[in-house]
Amino acid sequence: MNKLYFIFSCLGLAGGLLCATGDIFFDLKGPGNQKLGTSKNIDSNWTKMADWRFGLSIALALVGDALVCLGFYSLGMQIATTHPVLGYLTLGFGYFGSFAGILIHSLCCLQALIYKGAMKRGTLEIADDILEKIYKQVTIPFFAGYISLLAPTVTVIIAIFNGALDVPKICVLLNPLVFLIFGVTCRKINPVKFQDLPGIIMPSLGLGMFGLIGMMNLL
Repeated sequence: MNKLYFIFSCLGLAGGLLCATGDIFFDLKGPGNQKLGTSKNIDSNWTKMADWRFGLSIALALVGDALVCLGFYSLGMQIATTHPVLGYLTLGFGYFGSFAGILIHSLCCLQALIYKGAMKRGTLEIADDILEKIYKQVTIPFFAGYISLLAPTVTVIIAIFNGALDVPKICVLLNPLVFLIFGVTCRKINPVKFQDLPGIIMPSLGLGMFGLIGMMNLL
């Protein structure tokens, strides 16, 4: 069983890397990009990006999040060996967060395609009106998805500190929240240089770290 868990953890790490790659295809917009629209959720350089990039990004996120789920299964079951409630909470919230991640990422990519189509036959005002309506309807699912990914972060940190996971305590830093803070900080320091990277890929890499922690616990 440990061998199977190790394989699943490896796939979880690979899934995080795939999600990060999908993020790059979606968010690597190039120089001169501007935030537009009422909620500033429109990127001007979307019109310069090929449609296939958004489709490939969704596909990578779909496969990546499926593999991340295997990583959560492995880690959750490892924790459940000694702390069942903590382990199953990690598993459940991890699954929900991964599925929510697919929804969030797909909707973001579709926003770009809608914007491109609207701009071909209309104006920024028309595109902004359409995307604002979509944005308001998906705000709650977006929020729920992000919160659901914070929950396994907390349970894994607890598992590391209480000994349910036999890994170095420094591993509490290997999670999406810490990686997100790092990416946001980079953008704050230099918004031009770090406009695209590393901000967008950091949370996905953080998801992959749960797979790495599972691997380390079994070694």
